Amino acid sequence: MVFVTYITAKIHQQSLKAFPVSDLTAAGSTHRASTPMKPLPDNEKTGTPLNMAMVRFDPEWAYENTNSYYRIGIIPGRHLMFTSVGGDLQPECASKAIQVLERLLATEHFTNSNYTRIADFSGVVKLPINTRLLYANALNKLHSKYNCQAEITYICGASLLLRTMLRSIASYVKQHLVFVPTVDEAFDLINKKSVISAEQQKLELITITRQDMNDFAEICGQILLDDTYSVDENRNFLCSDHPLHELYKIVSVLNSDLRELQRSEREQKCQIEAALENARSLNLSLEEEKKNAQKNEEIQRILIESLKKARKEAEIASKAKSEFLANMSHEIRTPLHGVIGMTELLLETRLDSQQRSYSSTAYVSARQLHQLINHILDFSKIESGQLDKETSVLDIKAICSEIFSLLNDNALKKGLLLTVNIADGIPGTLLGYPVYLQQALINLVQNAIKFTYKGEVMISIEPVSDTPEKIFLRIAVRDTGIGIPEAQKDLVFQRFTQLDSSATRKEGGAGLGLAITTKLVEFMGGKLNLRSTENKGSEFWFTLPLIKRVEETKKTSVGVGQPVKNPELPADTPEKPQPSGESDQQGKTRLLLVEDNIINQKVAAAMLSKLNFSVDTATNGIEALDALKTNDYALVIMDLQMPVMGGLEAVKAIRNREREIANPDIPVVAMTANATQEDKDECLNAGMNAFITKPVMMQDLQNVLKKWIPRFRC
Repeated sequence: MVFVTYITAKIHQQSLKAFPVSDLTAAGSTHRASTPMKPLPDNEKTGTPLNMAMVRFDPEWAYENTNSYYRIGIIPGRHLMFTSVGGDLQPECASKAIQVLERLLATEHFTNSNYTRIADFSGVVKLPINTRLLYANALNKLHSKYNCQAEITYICGASLLLRTMLRSIASYVKQHLVFVPTVDEAFDLINKKSVISAEQQKLELITITRQDMNDFAEICGQILLDDTYSVDENRNFLCSDHPLHELYKIVSVLNSDLRELQRSEREQKCQIEAALENARSLNLSLEEEKKNAQKNEEIQRILIESLKKARKEAEIASKAKSEFLANMSHEIRTPLHGVIGMTELLLETRLDSQQRSYSSTAYVSARQLHQLINHILDFSKIESGQLDKETSVLDIKAICSEIFSLLNDNALKKGLLLTVNIADGIPGTLLGYPVYLQQALINLVQNAIKFTYKGEVMISIEPVSDTPEKIFLRIAVRDTGIGIPEAQKDLVFQRFTQLDSSATRKEGGAGLGLAITTKLVEFMGGKLNLRSTENKGSEFWFTLPLIKRVEETKKTSVGVGQPVKNPELPADTPEKPQPSGESDQQGKTRLLLVEDNIINQKVAAAMLSKLNFSVDTATNGIEALDALKTNDYALVIMDLQMPVMGGLEAVKAIRNREREIANPDIPVVAMTANATQEDKDECLNAGMNAFITKPVMMQDLQNVLKKWIPRFRC
């Protein structure tokens, strides 16, 4: 048997003995603070032994859950802290305990002080290395922050394994640890002002055999190499008084801590790998989303391009449609002008009854064709959104007066009474859509006259609501006609619909009048309503909001044949007398007619001659300019579409004073088959004074001549 002798580095001759607590300060703590810390109080001076009953607890100094607890108490004025911990002390428990401890250290009881601590570990089930490291680091920071230090800590009820664990951090937290079985024994040592030094040992010779070394090496190998091995304190591989027993415990604890750290490291590694995998998956998802976004952007770009292309095509189609309608209107109105004009002139001559009947039939048919063309063009403009959205001044009474003048003859021919009833209190001038309002009322009154065979047709206008800014008018057209059956009331508002579609129906028409009126009323902010009783009559009505004008202006009317404002001669200012022009030998006022179509020339010249005018003709703008340089005319009637020089170019040249025109301010009236609003605006902007559309009725022509030739009387 081989004997090996170990001699301790520090040799003590005497046996175990007690030493004062004050002697432990230097050995147990290296803490130094800028503010001197208060020393521990002397128990002998107080004369009262410390005990557990003196400890005061506070709910703010405690933390507890289902698996662990941490409670702190103090003995006021004695710088003594009592801590009771138990359960499975995982790192989250340590974090809560640190918060509780800081709330206590922040008070006046321990700031800038040394203190004694009693820690009851008898209830501790598990104290992992991560919990110890977290608590040790936080404890050092708190001691530094509040300039305090536990000079000695009594660990009560800790198992051998737990004591070994705590020894491993004693130096790090700068505390002297004294292990005692119970809390009472800790108070006894404090009251006696002495502790048993764990470092104090007897001089002894340690003798072990080689077999002991081999057995110890074998046990250490099992601890280090067997991952499933765990320390069992109840099983003593080495007896407690064996020289290697403490060393075995230290190796066991360190190995257990190492395994826990390795296990934590593996868990962290798995978590990192899982996080990386999630990051990779997320990155793939983001890349996929990016690709999808790029694809969507490409699709969106294609859609936008397609929409732009479709919009451009729609605009081109709309323009082509407008041009087609304008051209068709021009081509149809031009010969229709000849038919209506000549028929109207024919009816002014001496005819026998049969000739007059035939001429009247031709005239009525031509007028119906004219109305149909107007309805088709109006409906087309409404459907394509080409209505003018600008409001202008309107006079309700003037509009109704013009409608009465226009349609009263039609009513009288059927033996009907046409009346207009306008309530008092309606302002003379309002802002709205006079042209569309007049057109809507004309359509309603024409319909009422068409389907009424006895009785009357009444236009009724009255206010229903009035504010400082607006007035709401109820506008109605009532008749005593055939009425509309209840089941067919909705049909009358549909386009191209007739209540009587049979071949033997009494009245003609394309079924567009009410459809157009409905659209116009809705555009103006109202809704067309119907109240009708079969065989008794009908009432069409709507309510319109009209804006009041701040300043009253001179009343103006807008309707068929009314002159439109011109920068040279505003319609709402007093008219300047225009020169009557040079008269011919019979004393007739002389006019210039500029028209390239021979038939239209004949029709217009015949009408003007019927009105007692002398007419010179020109077939294009160049001829007109030459005539205006050498002759004095009272007025020019000019077509737009002509060869060599059109009407717009010609009127601009007339207004140009450098052209040496005899009278650059001579009134110029456009008489054209171009019937759109754009055509009217273009004419006025070019410098024309008025605008009438073909086919021209004798009454329309008279109205224009009265306006622009003041001395003319027909």
